[in-house]
Parts: sequence; C-alpha cells; structure tokens
Amino acid sequence: MKKLKDAEFEHTTPESVGVKSSSVKAFIDEINAKGLNVHSFTMVRHGKIFAQCFWAPYNRETPHVLYSMSKSVTSTAIGFCVSEGLISLDDKISKFFPEYKSAKLPVNNNLTVRMLLTMRSDKLITVFENKGGTDWIKNYFHAPFLAPPDTKFNYISENTYMLSAIVSRVTGMNVIDYLYPRLLEPLGIEKPFWETDKNGVCAGGWGLYMKSEDLAKFFYPYLHEGKYKDSTQLIPEFWVKEATAKQTESVADSYIDNVNGYGFQFWRNPIANSYRADGLYGQRCFFLPDYDAMIVMNCGHAQDYEVMKVFWKHFPSAFEYEALEENEKDYAELRKTAEACSVKQPIIHPRNYEAEKRINNRTIECKTSEFVSVVSISVTQMLYNKPGKINMMRFNFTDDNLLFTWREKEYENTIEVGLNGEYGISPMRLGDLNYTAYSKASWQSDGSLKLWIRPIQTAHVRIFTFYFNSDNTVKIINEMDPKFKDLAVYSVVFSGHEIVFKSTEELIKGAVDLFGIPLIEPDFTGRFTD
Repeated sequence: MKKLKDAEFEHTTPESVGVKSSSVKAFIDEINAKGLNVHSFTMVRHGKIFAQCFWAPYNRETPHVLYSMSKSVTSTAIGFCVSEGLISLDDKISKFFPEYKSAKLPVNNNLTVRMLLTMRSDKLITVFENKGGTDWIKNYFHAPFLAPPDTKFNYISENTYMLSAIVSRVTGMNVIDYLYPRLLEPLGIEKPFWETDKNGVCAGGWGLYMKSEDLAKFFYPYLHEGKYKDSTQLIPEFWVKEATAKQTESVADSYIDNVNGYGFQFWRNPIANSYRADGLYGQRCFFLPDYDAMIVMNCGHAQDYEVMKVFWKHFPSAFEYEALEENEKDYAELRKTAEACSVKQPIIHPRNYEAEKRINNRTIECKTSEFVSVVSISVTQMLYNKPGKINMMRFNFTDDNLLFTWREKEYENTIEVGLNGEYGISPMRLGDLNYTAYSKASWQSDGSLKLWIRPIQTAHVRIFTFYFNSDNTVKIINEMDPKFKDLAVYSVVFSGHEIVFKSTEELIKGAVDLFGIPLIEPDFTGRFTD
C-alpha cells in the first residue's frame, strides 16, 4: 500500500479542537514544578495535533526508546497474522518451534498464543536473565514455570519476544518488515530501529525506538476501529476491539493505573472506555475514544505513576468542549512555555586549567564488570550484542571543549563534551546501538570532574564523577538517572509475586533476592598508564 494522501497530521491550535490552551499550559507547568522528567508529548484530537512539547535536548526528529510500549506494536503484528489466517490465538506455540521440544518440560506444549498475549504463560523468566549471545527461544522453553500455564497474570517481556518470533516463523520476516507495507509505509513512517536476537528477530517486548509523531500516526487507527482518519482500514477492526478490551485481571498493586485489567498487550485505564500502551519510565500512549483524543508521552521518570497522576488530573477533563473561540493570548503563552522546556541542567563551574594540564591526553585503564557502560543497564541487559565492561578512558582538553574517549569491550567512541554550559553533540555506537550523545562536564569545588552523557534516544543520563589521586589512580563514581534501583522496583511490581515490602530499601533487597541481580551499577577505579 502506498503512502496515504492524508498520512501527515495537520497541526492546529488547542481551541480549534475544543481544548483550552491554558489547560495544556497548566499540565506542562505542573510537570515542571514537580520535576517529573517528561521528555516529550504529542496530543491529538479529531485527527489533528493540537499540542506538542519537547524538553530540550529531546526533539521531534529523534526517536526515543519505547521499552514495553513495543509490546503493543508486536500485538498489532499478531493481529495482522490472525487476520491473514497465518495463526490462531489458540495455536500451541510449540508447533511453531518443533526443534525446541523438551521432555523435561512437557508443560510447554500447553502454552498458546493467547496466553502469551495476555501474560498468562506463568513462565519464570525475567529481564535480568542474560540475553548476551544466547538463544532466546531456547532460554524461553527451558525456563521453569511459576504455576501451570493460564493460572494468573504474570507480566513477562519474553512472552512478547516469543510472539515476535512466531511472526517471523509464519511470515519469513521480522515484525518491522512485516508491518512496513501494512502500516508503516501507508503512514509515511520510516522503518525504525528495533533490537534483535542473533537471527534478526525483533525483541518484541522491548527495544523499539520511534519518533513521537510517528507513534501518534501508528496508534491513531486504534481510536477508530482500525481506520485512519475515519477512512482507510489499516488495522483489522476485530483486532482493535479484542486487543484493547479487558482479557484478564492484571497486577494487584498500589499503583493507580495497573489494576484495571489487561488486553492483548494493552492496559485498561481507570476511566471507562480508555486504554493505553505502556512502557518503563513513563513511555505512554493514552487512548480516549469517547473524546476522539490520544496523547503520546516519552519520559525518563522512575516513579512513572507520579506522571500518570498529573495526567489524570488534567485529562480527559480538558476535552469537555467540542468548540472554542481562538484565544491568541493563551495560545502564545502556551507556545512560550513549551519552547522554554528543557531537562534538568547541571550547575557549571569555572574550568580548572591546572588539573586539565595534568590529565590531558593520558590513558586511564579501568577494570570493571559487564554492568558498567555509558548506556543504562535497563538497555544493555536486554541486548544480544552487549556492550559494557568499560576498560579505557581518556580526556583531551581544547580551548573550547573536551573530547572524551572510552572503550567498552571492543567498542571505542570519542564524543565532544561542552565545558561552558553548552552541550557537545556527537554520534556514538555500541554494538548494534547508534545514539546521539548530548554531553557536558564541569569541575567541582573538591577538585573532581563531573561528566554528564545523555544519549537522547534513551530515557537516561549517565553521570561519571572522577577523583584524580596523587598516586595516579582514579576513582569513578558511577550514577544513572533514572537510577538502576528503580528498575528493580519495577520488576518486583510486575513479577507476579504477591510480596509486601515495608520500605524502598526492603523492596530493592527483595528484587535482588528474587532475581539475583546486582544491587547497583557499580562505581569503579582506574589508573593512568602514562
């Protein structure tokens, strides 16, 4: 199918679609006042984008990691496969992978496509299983069970990977290539990057990167029974109905939005006839069919339920109107507010030229673990080709900036780092990952050098603090925002284990005990070799 004539969204004012500019501004103001680390949003009503905001350096031209929002894209591919008669929801998944049959776990033969879609496989496999260089299908079939299949809801990303692998088996294509002529090409969406296993099978449950507006176009047909702008049928109508309906009870936790049921890789919302695609650290697409509205959000906030509380405070009440007079003053204030948004900025201190001269162009050899990378462990842990294990660093200071070089395994990068408060902007590559690093550095009052590296396709910023000792050793404090411990909290919440923790510390310890994960992304040391 060729690109649709009306594939692109028209951009308009909030008032033209019955929303007050002041309501959108109030939402942005509260996000900023509470420091909730939202990266962007795109708001659509009546087939038009009426508001967008990007917190610099995030921008409309750069894809953003989706984490588990990827699952809803995989679900869409399954819908096409069912519509084309390639699979049935009650198919046993073992029939697609006969070479992986095992006498040790015959219960695998009871697993169905439907159980994967509804997170009711009851497999005991977690995001902390080693994905590096392993056979992911084999790992899945060899993983034990928490309970017999279809006993209860148990949120497992590997269920969705298996759905992606099924798409590849029955179509001969990975999910992106399969979706391209059916959905991406008609909507004018370039093929996005999706992390894969060794055979090029898309990760399915994670690892997809897309632009905010492309996501809005991709998901928009779900508002209209699969039609795009009420005309061309793009997604099978039956799938939109079934995938977004409540198919199973979900987790029983204290968070406001996770207790309303789960469809086929879509979550039900706390208000009637509303659902969402959902990902770690606040990746969201909210669907509000009764208001003909949807909102795509990308964030880097660990306690993402805090973002959702603010969202539900302002929406859908902002959609009470169908028509409003234009308000140029309020619209100008909204535009001014949105254009001024940026992520939290570090404090920049004067340069320490004497220290720079001592360490300039000298090589630091480091001994680290596989968990030490410029990229967050929430990304690297789920990769087939894993970076990590930083083993070398070097600083080259110039009149205007810093060139920072580091090596992880065999992957070496040099990026430009701003020293005057401005970002240095550089490409970086780690394995299959191509990112754009926005980086700053500043000397601190205690003589340390702090370095911020933000690969803006991710939800994170890496922060290294270097302490240069007189014996040629270097101590490196290794931080990530959002912090690694927040991933442990997330995993316990969705693990299917009914555990009550009295404190955050106890919750983190519980995650360590359950999954055998490292407590933190560790600090490390290095030594100048010249």
